[in-house]
Amino acid sequence: MAVSFTNNFKNILDQLRKVLRDEFKGTLPIYIGHETKEVATQYLRLDPIGSTLNEYSISSEMREFQVNMFYYFADPNVNKSSLDHVLRFVSRIEALIHDNIKMTLTDNTSCFNCRIDSTELNALDDENEYVVQFEWRGQHLANMG
Repeated sequence: MAVSFTNNFKNILDQLRKVLRDEFKGTLPIYIGHETKEVATQYLRLDPIGSTLNEYSISSEMREFQVNMFYYFADPNVNKSSLDHVLRFVSRIEALIHDNIKMTLTDNTSCFNCRIDSTELNALDDENEYVVQFEWRGQHLANMG
């Protein structure tokens, strides 16, 4: 007998990308995984990391999902003006996630307690880009029966 399931990672990633795209309206391309086309001077990449089982019962389970978000800014020599630009985007992304502490997914379930746990500036050792890494987390109740 085949198991029935919902691709919760896809639903969460799609909704997170929608929230970000609605805010930035094309000024910041948003990619999931490594579909990055790297055609813009700045873009955001969502990289799913994993999930942790928080609560388990016979009728449901609650998991916390983790997604790393990478903001890429194509300027190897970040001066004060470009750093101000990067920091404005960082603050805007953090505020946007705070304002979307709960997201309704396409299957009408919710991802809640959505937050950015940490932000690391100049996170990757890349000669051509300044990269900011955000650690996003959100909880989801599923497998209700």
